Amino acid sequence: MISSASPDFQLSLGICSWVLWALAVVTAVCRFLSRRLQRGPGVWRDLHADDYLMVVAVLSLTGVVISSNQVATNGSNYVPDGETDTWSPAQVAEAVWGSKMLVALEEFMVCTLWLVKACLLILYARMTSGLRESLAVKLTGGYCALGFVLIQVLYLGVWCRPITNYWAVPIPPGNEQCKTYHNHLITITVLHVSSDLMMLAIPLPMIARSRLPLRRKLILIGVFGLGVLVVLLAVLNRYYNFVMPHDLVFLAWYNGEAATAVMIANVPFCWGLLRRIFALDPWGHSSGAGPSNKRGTGAGAGDGGNVMIPPPTIGSGGKRGRVRGIFDTASTGRDDSPSESMERITKESPKIELLELGKAL
Repeated sequence: MISSASPDFQLSLGICSWVLWALAVVTAVCRFLSRRLQRGPGVWRDLHADDYLMVVAVLSLTGVVISSNQVATNGSNYVPDGETDTWSPAQVAEAVWGSKMLVALEEFMVCTLWLVKACLLILYARMTSGLRESLAVKLTGGYCALGFVLIQVLYLGVWCRPITNYWAVPIPPGNEQCKTYHNHLITITVLHVSSDLMMLAIPLPMIARSRLPLRRKLILIGVFGLGVLVVLLAVLNRYYNFVMPHDLVFLAWYNGEAATAVMIANVPFCWGLLRRIFALDPWGHSSGAGPSNKRGTGAGAGDGGNVMIPPPTIGSGGKRGRVRGIFDTASTGRDDSPSESMERITKESPKIELLELGKAL
């Protein structure tokens, strides 16, 4: 019987899920600490919409962890036909509660993933302000919004009617979707994976056509291409859903996918804090502790070991010019993350190529 998971699985799921949750929370905290280092004490009054959404995403991730552990403890109605006939009233009550937690888990999961998409799209909107890629951001945002609405309508109003059958024990005949979630899982996978691939297609071509050296391109692709991990986890999640029916191992994949998505969304914002902690130059090399190391040649050179960044290249006209305060951390005292740097670049000159983002890493 699979009314609940084995004690060993419950223990391992509890440990792993909360460890992943803690790692996701750490990246979120690093995000805000980096903001504080870059913008000063007034940053808390000037947070962006994606910062607030990230807080909600962490709360939603907490719901994923709690509800998944409740499903593991109490089980659900997702069992072979006829098995519930032998259950005691106490087991039925546990399965009803577990099934309700499974409904909540799906909602928390969808909300977490789509909140992360919203955070990244808001970031991309700032990065591509004034560039032709801004249209792609808007189209992708519309696709994500329509996908979220479609998932909610189908999940809550179409696949299982009435909705109370989601936690009925046993499931009434002819209502297999109320326990297998088969159509729902296919729908969410198609919309989730396709929208993630669309989002990956926004920054990566910008990096590819830049004139950065190959090593720097690879670093940028690594930062903005981490979304591939979420796509891979989504595929593996569905694989175990479909090839291991009536098994609760999918709960572990739910936690892994949701926590990874939150962590990846915060990575571009954590660079300023890492640079400050490990005394790194813009490309990850130790800049030393004293002003004698890696001195620049311009104004502010040698100030606290910071490196003077070369002036940016203007893409369309081939002219070189100085854009004050974008990359010169020695003069500004700001440790720009990839996202912060790109926002400042596009704000001052939409024609500055993405290669300047690499210089600010």
